[in-house]
Amino acid sequence: MKRIYLVAGIILIFGATYAIEYYANSQFSAQELVVSGISGNEMGVTQTFNYFKEEEKVGIYAYTVNESGNNFIMTSITDVTYGGRGLELESVYTFDEFYSPESYALTAISEGDVNEITTTISNGNITTSVTSEGVTADLIDEYVDGMLLIESSMPGFWEVLFNSVELERGVKYTAIIYIPQGAMAFDMNLVVSKEDQLIWVGDERLACTVISEAELELSFYLYEGELVEMRSESQGVVLQKVLD
Repeated sequence: MKRIYLVAGIILIFGATYAIEYYANSQFSAQELVVSGISGNEMGVTQTFNYFKEEEKVGIYAYTVNESGNNFIMTSITDVTYGGRGLELESVYTFDEFYSPESYALTAISEGDVNEITTTISNGNITTSVTSEGVTADLIDEYVDGMLLIESSMPGFWEVLFNSVELERGVKYTAIIYIPQGAMAFDMNLVVSKEDQLIWVGDERLACTVISEAELELSFYLYEGELVEMRSESQGVVLQKVLD
């Protein structure tokens, strides 16, 4: 069983970690995050992010969203090499018009080892199955209405979410999310900055709205509604969009 849980560790090498302290800031009013519907603006267009670790480019992340009947399918790839260790991730996520999960699958390849994660929803439960070296473990949690599935280390999941909600400055938004790589439900608190922050994205200096999730230690930088950078300060990780 111990070997099974190593899969989550592999996937999180370059991803987010969880802070001990709970984030609370009385400056921000709080309200529930409401998904209004999936935006079709970038449907079928591949979005690519350069992957930096400790300011060194170590690979790329790319995702594409396409319609499939009444649902949507997001496919993504992550290809990084750091410290002489390579990691390839391929994911497929199916969701409905309100970003509610239908199914999720991830294949992780590291040093020739192939590991798989699948997540399904049925009978009021959300189940993540982790397969490693031919052994599968099922991790079961209660599925709550309105729960969102977010692969927290991948910016595509966040960008689709941000494009599907109305956000106001100076407001904290709450939602329950499920993180497949950790097989866990999580009370998310997104705080939208009151003021813009200037950052460099490639050779462009952009005034960005900043959205933060303190417990996941993640910061997101949006320029005119587009996610142009995602940071995990504690991990020294930056994913920066390749702009046209």
